[in-house]
Amino acid sequence: MPKNNRKFHKYTFFLAIFFISGILVASGLSVILVTPASSKPDSNLCSPEFEVHFISLNKSQIEGSAKSLAPDYQKIGAGGFIWKVDDYYHVLSSGFENKSDAILVQNNLKATSNLESEIVSIKFNKFSVNATFDGESKKVMTKALNSFKDCYTSLYDIAISLDTLVYNEISARLAINSVYSSVSTAKADFDTLFSSNQHKGLKTISEFLTKEKNILEKLCSGVKLHSSQTYPSLIKYRYIELLKNYQNLTEAIKNATE
Repeated sequence: MPKNNRKFHKYTFFLAIFFISGILVASGLSVILVTPASSKPDSNLCSPEFEVHFISLNKSQIEGSAKSLAPDYQKIGAGGFIWKVDDYYHVLSSGFENKSDAILVQNNLKATSNLESEIVSIKFNKFSVNATFDGESKKVMTKALNSFKDCYTSLYDIAISLDTLVYNEISARLAINSVYSSVSTAKADFDTLFSSNQHKGLKTISEFLTKEKNILEKLCSGVKLHSSQTYPSLIKYRYIELLKNYQNLTEAIKNATE
């Protein structure tokens, strides 16, 4: 074989190997699966798993009855969000990651206001996103997955600061605007990188990020559920609503992968 032909075939061979390798790498990057975390994949990013201990001020087996009770509690600063657990609709006041904090509040309500209550503990399960991420896409996905818990934690801190007079309403509103800005950025970055992917799990995450953002928009507007609701009550109501949104997301992901 002439020397020039040997060189040509050699270069063609290496070019073909390079091209095929590129296709394989691209294919690996394009495959993204969202699954329950129990599958234990080799490489994944997980949403947070945590438990919140809620103060339930009342309950009823009839949803309408529970809703009719909520405004009376919202007048005194309780969230008053209705959450069904087993056979009962609970009127939830606030939620704590540390059960000891919930017990302290429960005892204080009894001692100072003669309010009977019970503690309702709800676990929020994690799920996994399995993929090959580069540095930026990993940051964006991690921020999106963590935003649900981070948002609750931030609003919880703001509500506590307002109740203890560390914040006034103006400083609380400014802090809430900052939380909203962070969630809006997380949502925008997520859609920028992943909106073209047609995987059902990613679309589900995007939908619930939108719901999270909408809940915060309502809180930023300062519009109360009724005229007698206090501002601390409104913050607690919205952060419990955000937690319910996260629970719905984990259930939607589970259903999408079954």
